[in-house]
Amino acid sequence: MPAYSFVIRSLAISFILASSVAAAADLPRVPLDKSQFRRPVAITRLDETTAVVANRCGTLSVIDLENWTVAAEYQLGGQPTDVAMANKQLLVTDSARDRLIVISISREKATVDSELPMPTYPQTVQVAADGKSCTVASRWARKLTFVTPGDEPVVAATIDLGFCGGEQLFIPSMSKLLVADAFNGRLAVVNTDTHEVEHLHEFGGHNIRGLALSTDGQTLLISHQILNDAALPRRSDIIWGVMVDNMLRTAKLDDILNGKSGAIYSGQTINVGYAGQGAGDPDSLFIDQAGRAVIALAGVDEVSIGKPFSRAFQRIGVGRRPIDLLPLAEGRFVVVNELSDSLTLIDMTKKVASASGVHSETSAEKSREKKSEAETPAAKRSENSHPYKDEYDDADADDSKYGDKSAYNSTANTYGSSYQGSDIYTSHLSLGPTPELGSAERGEQLFFSARLSHASWFSCHSCHVDGHTNGGRSDTFGDDTEGAPKRVLSLLGVGETGPWGWNGKKTTLPAQIHQSAASTMRGKGLSDKSASDLAAFLKTLQPPPPYEPATTPADRALVKDGRRLFESLSCTDCHTGTTLTSRDVYDVGLVDERGLRKFNPPTLRGVGYRENLFHDKRAGSLEEVFTKFDHQLEQKLSDEELSSLLRYLRSL
Repeated sequence: MPAYSFVIRSLAISFILASSVAAAADLPRVPLDKSQFRRPVAITRLDETTAVVANRCGTLSVIDLENWTVAAEYQLGGQPTDVAMANKQLLVTDSARDRLIVISISREKATVDSELPMPTYPQTVQVAADGKSCTVASRWARKLTFVTPGDEPVVAATIDLGFCGGEQLFIPSMSKLLVADAFNGRLAVVNTDTHEVEHLHEFGGHNIRGLALSTDGQTLLISHQILNDAALPRRSDIIWGVMVDNMLRTAKLDDILNGKSGAIYSGQTINVGYAGQGAGDPDSLFIDQAGRAVIALAGVDEVSIGKPFSRAFQRIGVGRRPIDLLPLAEGRFVVVNELSDSLTLIDMTKKVASASGVHSETSAEKSREKKSEAETPAAKRSENSHPYKDEYDDADADDSKYGDKSAYNSTANTYGSSYQGSDIYTSHLSLGPTPELGSAERGEQLFFSARLSHASWFSCHSCHVDGHTNGGRSDTFGDDTEGAPKRVLSLLGVGETGPWGWNGKKTTLPAQIHQSAASTMRGKGLSDKSASDLAAFLKTLQPPPPYEPATTPADRALVKDGRRLFESLSCTDCHTGTTLTSRDVYDVGLVDERGLRKFNPPTLRGVGYRENLFHDKRAGSLEEVFTKFDHQLEQKLSDEELSSLLRYLRSL
């Protein structure tokens, strides 16, 4: 099959020289007692006894795995999003500065060896098994960059993915790479020799956060969610996972690599939640040597462990929002807890003296007993017990203590698992002291918590992935009607785009949040303080970068022509100002299933990222808005006019 993507080759010597910034600068150490929100996002193994954690605040934490302590912390700056090791060098993607940073690091010293400019918002980095190549997926640029690592790393090629890149997985012994859509249900098969996208699989899912192979290498496993646009946000539909489902999906790897039609649908779907006990937001995933699937359940602050095909999983409480996993040895792994600034060590091989909470200690453990007061075997718990007090249970709760490892009391839930009746050893490590949570920090915890929904099935993030959108439709009752599902809007920049809701009836952001919590999530509800906290967090979300900014004089002239046409067609009556929206509702000539025809116009910032438009996604592309639906046009546009108008809109 011919590749649909085009390749931008990086062979010119001038480009290679320009793309590698020789920094060779030592990173300053951060005092381990410095109070800050670190927000760990990714972890990698430095050597047998050391790991490195990339923190969203711009630091790198070096972890002593033997003594289970933070050995050092270095100030890198920017906003790290992922980390990997290649030939004893650390590779860090920095979304704030659009860089891949190459670092030599140890417990004693960290030095930036070089930096490579990357397309906008590098999200993930993956290293091939032989360490001779790596790839960087850039979210907003929708590109994949191939890099040859080393003392002087080189960009070998950059290709267009056609979607916002997210999770990646190299296929061992093959020149193949899988890249998942960061938001929607798409999976690309990339040939790493020819630098081409060979196949693109699409399925009815979203929020793909984990890719892994079975122990025999024959089956691909994917952790993701599904939003059912035919379901209603009633407790009966929520509690059985009808509205939002959290799952593992399996597929034959050969079928995926060969581009077989329906390959993803031909496998099994395995629910990781249960009626009354949802598993909101499955995230990072790996398969251990015993064939057990280990899944971080980011929305419920737990990790799920079990044999996928036996459909029996055990769940263990960890820190707030577990989003990355690092296997250490058979039955041992580390969990990265983003919103509690902590790590959790889980050991299924350590012997426990009894089920009463006493575990066997080695002499090394006894010597550091005071440093590890939080170490405890996981024990079964009731449904309502959890290591953390949920914010919406007590709006005035002081969550600042959650950064302290002494606050942990990890527990496990067993659902028909082979581990039933056994204890699992857990140990929690704080990456450092944290300040008292402010309103936006409390709101962030609420946004990513599936415990806001009935039976913990989904969070705000489940539909508004990382604050953006999952691209689906949902009947949320938000427009005071039933049976008219609407497109899930992006929340990026939402603080500036009131009023809220498709019918524009909510004049404040907290009012819209109360509406969503009550009519969509059907949980315990939110206090006014919690709604204000959530609004404070949403106001920190910036709009996406321009989709295709003009880069040449001719291109800028075309964008300018399109802007003039946009104004002459009176598009600015509805899409006005810097936010490109307005506070009114308008009859747009489109009627929903309940006869409604007046809607509040969504912002056009980042409109190029949207693949389906209007309230119900009836327009399959930006072109169709004008060519198929003649949106607010008094007459047909000429080809030249359409070209300039679309170019302007895609520059936003």
